[in-house]
Amino acid sequence: MATTEHTLWHKVWYPFLILFIITVAEFIVAFTVPKGTFKTVAFVVMTLAKAFYITAYFMHMKFERVTLAYIIISPLMLLLALLAALWYESVKLFQLLFGG
Repeated sequence: MATTEHTLWHKVWYPFLILFIITVAEFIVAFTVPKGTFKTVAFVVMTLAKAFYITAYFMHMKFERVTLAYIIISPLMLLLALLAALWYESVKLFQLLFGG
């Protein structure tokens, strides 16, 4: 019976507590930190942490082979590289068109 409780704790309640703590931290940041870069970066980091835990535990990626995780992570990295390149090009185009 002790092993059943242990696995239930680690499979359900541990991720729930982690997600709950991150959500509470998001609320604290939302209502106490003034607008700015720090607030934006904090929200992005906390959102990525929540996405990691949801993917790892509730989509069972933590228990899969590493290759399957790479199959899912590599398109995400390529998407981030594409967004960075598009951002860089849009800034250069804006400077070219509007002289800023």
